[in-house]
Amino acid sequence: MKIEVHPIGKVINAIDELTAPDIIREQESIIELEEKFLLGLKDVSNNKYIDIVFYFDRNNEEVLRINTKSAQDTGIFATRAPSRPNHIGITTVELLKVEGTQLHVKGLDAINNTPMLDIKPCNTTRYDEEQIHKSIIGEHPRIDIERCIRSSNHDDLLYKAGQLHGHICPGIALGVQCGAEMMNRIWERGEDTYDYTVTAEQANCVLDGMMFATGFTLGRKQLKLEYGDRLRFFFVNKEGKGWEVEYTDENRAFVNDQLPEELSKLERGLRVLRMDINRIFKITEII
Repeated sequence: MKIEVHPIGKVINAIDELTAPDIIREQESIIELEEKFLLGLKDVSNNKYIDIVFYFDRNNEEVLRINTKSAQDTGIFATRAPSRPNHIGITTVELLKVEGTQLHVKGLDAINNTPMLDIKPCNTTRYDEEQIHKSIIGEHPRIDIERCIRSSNHDDLLYKAGQLHGHICPGIALGVQCGAEMMNRIWERGEDTYDYTVTAEQANCVLDGMMFATGFTLGRKQLKLEYGDRLRFFFVNKEGKGWEVEYTDENRAFVNDQLPEELSKLERGLRVLRMDINRIFKITEII
């Protein structure tokens, strides 16, 4: 059987080269349809979320087993990887607006000039959304944490970290802020966080916040404790490259100046999240 599929348009965004899907999703994209398909867009704007079908035109690899971040030797159909038999991608995106033949969306993990194949309203009416999300968490337990980091929603991240730590305080907020910053740096390099370990020279509130944000724990063998005389973290990959993170000389005075005594621990923690991280931590690249 021969099946012919023809593009109906293309993707326009700022990402021209293959990179981590989560980084691409943070960009706003435009789906530009060919003029002859304009009539098909009637009432599309009534949908807040739509499904986009596209073609991985710059991926020629075809595999049936693949290594993922969370498991080894996984079947391609249990992943969203592009190296599929027919190189077809489907992503649910947020529809921001429609202008003529252009759909402005967020959440699309297709790069610039990717051929578009179809557009459909997102339909989950037959399923309970909470159960769908729980099933996703079952496969990717840190998905909510990573979403908070990527969207800079550090407040929710702090509340979640407080459940681990037992209370919310400036120390755990500093750890959350530090951990989120380092996760973003690793993602910006397009690297796998599972290839990194962190060495900490002190065990305190800051360490708990950092562990929660990064997921680097003793049990996963991604955390090492080497007690020293100051607070430092060393984030390094398998090649020994990464970053050294330590307090700046001015950190204590800067933080104390921003936290009046009358504030509660919660208020102090939330205020820490809004501080300039470069005034608190010195981050040095390890080459």
